[in-house]
Amino acid sequence: MCRFGESTGMSSVTREPSDSGSMSETARVRHGSGGPSPSLAVVEAIADLAGVEPADLSDEGVVLYEHVDPDALNAIVSGRSDADVDVSLTVAGYDVRVGPESAVARRSRE
Repeated sequence: MCRFGESTGMSSVTREPSDSGSMSETARVRHGSGGPSPSLAVVEAIADLAGVEPADLSDEGVVLYEHVDPDALNAIVSGRSDADVDVSLTVAGYDVRVGPESAVARRSRE
């Protein structure tokens, strides 16, 4: 399971311990407050793990809107001062968690 924590405000690929104790490569991208939208943060995080530019993800077979409505994701997560929202989904072989401040992606174990 990916864990949310401090972020530098930029995208980053890190290795973090998983629940099983093995190391898992994750990418974290902060969103909001002048940064990208939550859906764009998801795209940037997956692109970081795939080693491509976000615009080139479709060449890798990753198209976010085939898995989730980006506008709906943005509406659920953005500007929700009344609730702590945490959305989990799988996008083309990547496990993604989107919280109130960042999107975290990691390669799916399956």
